Amino acid sequence: MFLHGLKMNDNKTEFIIFGTPIQLNKVECSDIDVDGAEKVDIVKNLGVNFDSVMNFDKHISSKIKIAFHNIHNIRKISKYLTRASVERLIHGHAFSHLDYCNSSLYGLPNSQIQRCQKIQNFAARLICGTGYRDHITPVLKNLHWLPTESRIQYKILTLGYKSVSGYAPIYLQTLCNRKTSSYSLRSCDSNELVVPRIKHKTLGGRAFAYVGPLYGILFLGRLGNLLL
Repeated sequence: MFLHGLKMNDNKTEFIIFGTPIQLNKVECSDIDVDGAEKVDIVKNLGVNFDSVMNFDKHISSKIKIAFHNIHNIRKISKYLTRASVERLIHGHAFSHLDYCNSSLYGLPNSQIQRCQKIQNFAARLICGTGYRDHITPVLKNLHWLPTESRIQYKILTLGYKSVSGYAPIYLQTLCNRKTSSYSLRSCDSNELVVPRIKHKTLGGRAFAYVGPLYGILFLGRLGNLLL
């Protein structure tokens, strides 16, 4: 920060400790001093609320609240609009919030993902005029919408593709490294990526350093089948 002419504001500086609930219970906050900074359980960075256990409960709640409020307002004027106009409004004022940084929700429990799915279902029923008791899957297929979980996976796959293709930022490309060996092995010609080992599936298994290479392998495997 000093080299870039920046100075930290002590009155606005906060810090957070990430970990599993068991790990956090072992930490004595009284023994930690970060230049008088206050310890918090939730921090906001680039519009995303990060909590200590990385379950994104507050982040999902805030995005759902905004999306539902906007869809409810669109519903009031939907009778004056065409179906295409309603769909564009929903994409611009609701899904833009749900899809923003949704790759950070990868690996969360299904109960958390379903909270976002309910908003998508509500929007789909509004556009198509479907009743609440009707099955939602045909409605989503009619709109060509991916379910929430698939939208998250698609975002990860896109980032993985850009990382192995050289279109992503350098800090993401360095997380998707191809396997190398000093020996002439068959695996060296298969364009396989290095997938690091993880200790905690709930944290390490959701990091892009682990998920990115996995989805990058899927892309390379699919590309190899197309070239055959």
